[in-house]
Amino acid sequence: MNHNEEPAKSRRRFTERLACTLVFTVLQLWAAVVIVVRFDGVGVVALAVALVLAGALVAVHDAWREVRSVRKELDVEIREDLVRL
Repeated sequence: MNHNEEPAKSRRRFTERLACTLVFTVLQLWAAVVIVVRFDGVGVVALAVALVLAGALVAVHDAWREVRSVRKELDVEIREDLVRL
């Protein structure tokens, strides 16, 4: 693999991760809305549903944090490549 292929591969991996995170977020939000609208439980069941929804939101937040982290790394790599030119 030559020097020019590595940044392209990193950008492609980032784009794939971003697309997966977008799809994951949309599906999680859709599922949360369906559960909130259609749920009519009370007591312990309501608590369990609330905890599951909170876990889903934490998973979405974590996925986006990872995307931001990878984006920052990609930006640093691009800047380093530009400096070397």
